[in-house]
Parts: sequence; C-alpha cells; structure tokens
Amino acid sequence: MNKMKNNILDISFDIKSYEEKYLKEVVNLFTNTVHNINKKNYTKEQLNAWANKSIDLKAWKNRLKTSNTYLCMFEDKIVGFYIYEDGYIDCFYVHHEYQGLKIGKFMIGQIFKNANSDGIKILKVDASITAKPFFKSFNFIEVKKNKVIINGEILNNYSMYLDIKKTKGFKMNTL
Repeated sequence: MNKMKNNILDISFDIKSYEEKYLKEVVNLFTNTVHNINKKNYTKEQLNAWANKSIDLKAWKNRLKTSNTYLCMFEDKIVGFYIYEDGYIDCFYVHHEYQGLKIGKFMIGQIFKNANSDGIKILKVDASITAKPFFKSFNFIEVKKNKVIINGEILNNYSMYLDIKKTKGFKMNTL
C-alpha cells in the first residue's frame, strides 16, 4: 500500500488494490461523481447515458474483477479509483465530495510510478471534457477529439498521450 500525506490538511491517503467488498462503493462513487462534477460539460441526458442510475452491478463486478483497479482510501472510505493497464488509464475518478484535496495528483503519481517501474514509455487516456484540463496539467497531449455513442447519446472525449520521460520532475512529496 502506498501512502500520501496532504500537508495542508494533515490527512493521508492510501492506494490499495480493488477488493469485491468495495463494489457498491466504487459504483456509487463513479455514478455520483459523473453526475455532480461533469454536469458543467454534459447534458442531463448524456450524464444518464454515461452513468445510468440503474446500475448493472454484475457488469461492474466483472469489469472491476478482470481489471487492474486501484482504490484511493481515506481511512476506510474510497475517495478515488482508477483502472490502469499496460500504459492505458481506463477510469480515473475522484469522489465528488473530495475534489480539490490533491487526490487526483496522488493517483496520477502512482500511475507514473507504476509506469516507470514497468518500463512503460507512453501513457494513454481517453479523457472527458471535464478531465481534459487535469491531464493537460501533467503534460498529456491531445491527439484526437472523439464522439462516443453511449446508450444512444453522443458524448465528446479526447484521446491523449504522455511521453513518460516528461514526468521526471514530478515528485510525490510536492503535495
């Protein structure tokens, strides 16, 4: 388990591998975060298509079980999660009630650390309109604007990449 201390608020976070007992909490974090944070960039219909409140727990269970899913914990509460495999960031969400605490910076730092130790040279992500500025702040470069159809709704996102060598100056202790 990796730890990070937020020196401003005197709180610390841990990263741990996903366990099935957290299924409902992860799915609720995803759904509530999409609906609360992304509403400034997407319509209600798009949000409902992306994060339908009629949750298919079986599909989520299978997805999380078969992916490299990591949880960011504050005490015993999940405050973020991400799925990262072979240089691709598939999901990256910070709990809507814990925005602004540098949790995203901590999680991306863990991904950089894992990528470096695995010899990954390029990181890729398909970022939402809302998440695009976050990834740009870590030198990810937009390569393509995408139109994705989810449950009949068209949503825009951005394919982005990062040459991992550009993260050499990133330090976990700068939080």
